Amino acid sequence: MTRPLVLAALALTACVRLDSPGHRGPPGAHFDGERFHNQAPVPEAGLPRFLRWQSTRRPGPWTDDAEAPPGPPPPRRVADGRLRVTWINHATALVQMDGMNVLTDPIWSDRCSPVGWAGPERARPPGLRFDDLPPIDLVLISHNHYDHLDLPTLRRLAARDRPVILAGLGTRALLEAEGVPRSADLDWWQGADHGPLRITAVPAQHFSGRGLGDRDRTLWAGFVVQGPAGTVYFAGDTGWGPHFAQIAARFGPPRLALLPI
Repeated sequence: MTRPLVLAALALTACVRLDSPGHRGPPGAHFDGERFHNQAPVPEAGLPRFLRWQSTRRPGPWTDDAEAPPGPPPPRRVADGRLRVTWINHATALVQMDGMNVLTDPIWSDRCSPVGWAGPERARPPGLRFDDLPPIDLVLISHNHYDHLDLPTLRRLAARDRPVILAGLGTRALLEAEGVPRSADLDWWQGADHGPLRITAVPAQHFSGRGLGDRDRTLWAGFVVQGPAGTVYFAGDTGWGPHFAQIAARFGPPRLALLPI
């Protein structure tokens, strides 16, 4: 077998092995007993569609900036009605409010991949050094794709700060199996309290999966964080859909919205 075929076989084996355990529960409005669904239908993705996109897309200009210096360390805590956000990379942001430090979809790994030696690699380093992070109280995981649920980073956070981790239904089983403690699953519109903050998982228009056989077996979500300093909306990965109007009707205008472009 040639080297490219060997690498492809290893990657395929890794993907099959790393299928997420998935959610088990009764059917509901967006769960058929096996897989989750968006509120609005989306085209089926699949490997043929992905390969067609890869072969026909026309990327714009892009300049790698591997030497970009990190930003200064943020304050340890922010209180007294202030709200501070530090964008770190991709969907990773540090939100500081009401004396709490909240981290969204954290990834400090060099690659987002089931293996450390292949897969999409960083074009620039994180905007903050991991060691410059203040103590993290709460982590929000929007879905289980490798560029949003990064197990090496979550293990580092668990070992250093032991934060509470909130994610969509079915994600806790993966985190527990991978040695990441203190996680909890939330359904859309389900809430949890952490200190002075109220966190509610809200709908998003996306999909999930980490291997070849676990597509849509765990729930994707956005999050609304409410506290004395105001309301923060973290949309995660989402396309357009009816959920934006639903979230606005239920929570009103946020003080801060973190939206994908």
